[in-house]
Amino acid sequence: MPRLFAISAVLLGLSLGSCVSRPVAPGFGWSFHHEAGEGLKLAYGAPASDNVVLMMTCHPGSERVNVSLMGGSPQRGLTLDSGGAREHLDGVAVATPGMGQLLEAYSHPASGPLARFARTGDLNLIDRGRKVALNAAPNERPGVARFFESCRA
Repeated sequence: MPRLFAISAVLLGLSLGSCVSRPVAPGFGWSFHHEAGEGLKLAYGAPASDNVVLMMTCHPGSERVNVSLMGGSPQRGLTLDSGGAREHLDGVAVATPGMGQLLEAYSHPASGPLARFARTGDLNLIDRGRKVALNAAPNERPGVARFFESCRA
């Protein structure tokens, strides 16, 4: 599985090499997970795998969303954008044995871009000045909305 995370980081790096907003990789999408004891997870990556580029987690009612970006820059943080609503998140680097570096940051489910993402499914990630579209497909939008509803509940 560590190789899958390395592949995610490479794909993200290649995608962020262009200033044009576009999907990270063909076949990537959003998936919602709620496993007992693990809290809520909303992941952008390859279906049914650990090949994840961006993950959001929270505990029901916590009003706090942990945003994790594979390979992000702790010096520059990351920015989330949805329909012009932007939020810059400072983060800390977390070493993941055998998987590289993960940037972890925190936000609020009612922040401008996350609230709009919950409603529309539209989200852009801006990392090191480059924008990447991470929009949810129509069939993924109910899971996105359910994640944020559950975080606020």
